[in-house]
Amino acid sequence: MKFKNKILASMLLLVAVSGVSCKKYLDINTNPLTATKVDPKLLFGYAVTAWDVSKNSGDSYISIGFIGQSLSSGGDFSQNWGASNLYNVSPLSIGNTWKVYFSNGGNNLQQAISIAQAASPVNNNTAAQCKIVLAQLMYEATTLYGDIPYSQAFQPDKYPYPKYDAQKDVLESLLKLLDEAIAQIDPTSVLKISDYDIYYGGDMSKWKKLANSIKFKILMVMVDKDPTKAAAIGTLLSTPDAMISSSAETWLTKYTTGTNNQNPKYRLFLGQNPFTYASKVITDLMVPTNDPRLPQYFDLPAGQTTYIGVPANVDADEKTAILGSYLLRPDAPSVILSYQELELLQAEAYARGLGVGVNMTKAEALFKQGVTDAMTFYQANPAAVTAYVNDPTKLPNLTSLSATDAIKQIHIQQWVDLMDRPLEAFVQWKRSGPDGSEVPALTLPKDATPGPLIRRYTLSPDETSANPNIPKPQPTYYDKMWFDL
Repeated sequence: MKFKNKILASMLLLVAVSGVSCKKYLDINTNPLTATKVDPKLLFGYAVTAWDVSKNSGDSYISIGFIGQSLSSGGDFSQNWGASNLYNVSPLSIGNTWKVYFSNGGNNLQQAISIAQAASPVNNNTAAQCKIVLAQLMYEATTLYGDIPYSQAFQPDKYPYPKYDAQKDVLESLLKLLDEAIAQIDPTSVLKISDYDIYYGGDMSKWKKLANSIKFKILMVMVDKDPTKAAAIGTLLSTPDAMISSSAETWLTKYTTGTNNQNPKYRLFLGQNPFTYASKVITDLMVPTNDPRLPQYFDLPAGQTTYIGVPANVDADEKTAILGSYLLRPDAPSVILSYQELELLQAEAYARGLGVGVNMTKAEALFKQGVTDAMTFYQANPAAVTAYVNDPTKLPNLTSLSATDAIKQIHIQQWVDLMDRPLEAFVQWKRSGPDGSEVPALTLPKDATPGPLIRRYTLSPDETSANPNIPKPQPTYYDKMWFDL
């Protein structure tokens, strides 16, 4: 089964969010590089709109899904994003994604922060909301590209050619930025983004929990390379309610079935039969245990009863399962950081003894609940979920395993949960173990140039031609990042 279809990702920038027309979110001054009087909420609205469209576009969702093998192209895709399977990512994908992080998204958020902090009285909550989102954007940028401009970024008058900061320094700076945001939050103040806050409607207690949650995720990425971060992990583990503590608090963008308000992935596929298939890597993990998420993640072709995945760059056929219509429904939410993701990270921390003593009983409880919440979030059959999590032949009890096997089981469930979030799945794979022992085990795609697996986007061609301060030599697609052992 082969299907070719070219879609211009730029058209997706017309997508709106949260049931409100995009004009509201894009109604800012004509020159955002020099905005001084615009209301910060408009800059915030523009930034989060452009960012979410990018995350769910061919530039990010499709390309990163293919290179990280959480999605499969079905082989015949050379004219579109399928070349990503062969580690030849389109310069448009690389450049468009970079522009969102550093122009449409990051620059507008930084301007909003500056305006909010210069206001009289100071609009601390708005500044905090923008800092929290900016921290997530820059986290995504550095985990995708490696060393990036940060300390001199977003200051074109002072630094027209910003230097590149080492990834470790960027991540350290993001932890400080989140602490600044937490310190600024004033739940009693009416000065905040409310109507344009598509996430929490101006509930600053939830924004504070979100900031701590992002901190925890960043610390878990850093800890293998910098074991001193275990202490901060332990502090957050001791106060779990300070982080996202229910599925209702999951950080996501809501969409509707209304015209121009649908999930960008739905618009990307334009209501056609998906041209993206189940990856054999993930079906090999899910099918043997009859994972209840299978019918939510994938659709079976006519006449088929088994979910068959296809390896990277191998041709799909009429028996291959396709990306599910459930995930591509118009009102599917776009998840940024979920409760189950945090539960599984906490389970990992207890199983590894990061900042706390090894506690496999606590890890098992968080692991089981995290898997339950992950399946429930995707609306898997409740009876099947209960049977699955209570069957040790399907979901092993961590207390019965060696430490190594227990941690591997956690990593498997983390990666399966992130299947529909390719960037996060790609980062999770890289941080799951030293080179050659990552979970799951990936192999070189069919017909790819012999050599190492891909580990990053290379730098944007626009950036390499315009900024003399780019790293020299430029990183290649197989170069590891600082956190990537």
